[in-house]
Amino acid sequence: MAKRRGRGRKTERTALSTRVRRVWETVTTTLALLTAVYLILNTIEPTRLVLERYVMKLNEQALVAMVAIMLEVAIVAIYQLGRQVRSMRAELTRAEPQIYHDLAKVLDTLQVIATEGRRSERTVEILGLTLNTTWPLLAAWLTAREQPSHWRITLYCLDPAFVAGSGELPEHWAGEARRCQQRIRELLADEGEELRHRRVEVDLKSYACLPIVHGFRFGNGDLFISYLQWAETGGIRPFTFYERIPRADTSARANQYRDLFDNWLRRAGATAVENVAG
Repeated sequence: MAKRRGRGRKTERTALSTRVRRVWETVTTTLALLTAVYLILNTIEPTRLVLERYVMKLNEQALVAMVAIMLEVAIVAIYQLGRQVRSMRAELTRAEPQIYHDLAKVLDTLQVIATEGRRSERTVEILGLTLNTTWPLLAAWLTAREQPSHWRITLYCLDPAFVAGSGELPEHWAGEARRCQQRIRELLADEGEELRHRRVEVDLKSYACLPIVHGFRFGNGDLFISYLQWAETGGIRPFTFYERIPRADTSARANQYRDLFDNWLRRAGATAVENVAG
């Protein structure tokens, strides 16, 4: 409820700022047009004489003032054009298909952040299932020739005991989760000193709740979210895609997805039974 009230106030402030901006644009545009018309008419001898007699005679100070007005309008116009371009880019981003079937494409975001993002954006929270497909890709990235630095990585993996006792999750997931967690611990033990040298922190958390919602939340604001589904045989299996919610998408729909993922991430954290840091 508090979030809804906060967003309502934000919407009201946005509407007010929009009205103020429109008034400002109208005033500056009108001044620019009047100034331009005056300067044009001032170049024509008959109209210049009329203007000098009934309006004003241009001197150095008046000319400077008019030039200043035109410069101000030009700066405002350029700024507004830039905002419109950014807004259009965001709209196009939202309109593009944001469905990823290839996990490697999802993890490409790590390299994007490493090369284009700020250091403060070098974080990723992975709410996974058994991490059986995610960890090999992530381990290869961590130990690649161009080794990443200054990263904080949080891994959530299903608790094998919870899987075995759930009665709904596939039984083989328990073995996969156990083996993958062991591989993670082994790499953190073998590469721990090197990771600390590069300021890379890896936290492994084993959680005990049904992972209906899972995915990746990156420090640059990008979210990749997926779900569990029922197979025709009656068992549970992962859905076949991740949907990307780009950081530029601030729509109500995108914010609801962010709240949904955050809700499940908090639930996984609350049920964590193990925390291994490297």
